[in-house]
Amino acid sequence: MIEEGGNKRKTMAEKRQLFIEMRAQNFDVIRLSTYRTACKLRFVQKRCNLHLVDIWNMIEAFRDNGLNTLDHSTEISVSRLETVISSIYYQLNKRLPSTHQISVEQSISLLLNFMVAAYDRLVPAHFLSILPFSSSPVSHPALLTLVSLEPHLR
Repeated sequence: MIEEGGNKRKTMAEKRQLFIEMRAQNFDVIRLSTYRTACKLRFVQKRCNLHLVDIWNMIEAFRDNGLNTLDHSTEISVSRLETVISSIYYQLNKRLPSTHQISVEQSISLLLNFMVAAYDRLVPAHFLSILPFSSSPVSHPALLTLVSLEPHLR
């Protein structure tokens, strides 16, 4: 019984690892919220090795996992999310030179745990549903191309 409690605490700590590391970076002293948010997102991007992933790798992973055919309001399971994230990182490692390989399992774990911890089922506008569309369409033309390829929008 005590062991289960210890495992539960360890799991919660793993899920919140990036939040803990982010707090240690002291981004909250940045006064302007846009800069503070940008710094936090850049930290997550670098820590999870997402800065190495290009848009075409993302599009390929979304198409390979059938996400381009889903309705925008559809929620996906954690196991499917893990599959998508895994395909992103494994494809990335195939494209990187052997001298620049990343720890795929660690990157998958960090990003998956961050996304699960950041997702709040109680909020009507779900974090993961609105995240890709929260920035300017002009700055992400490839994302608009991916969205415009949705079958229900043709």
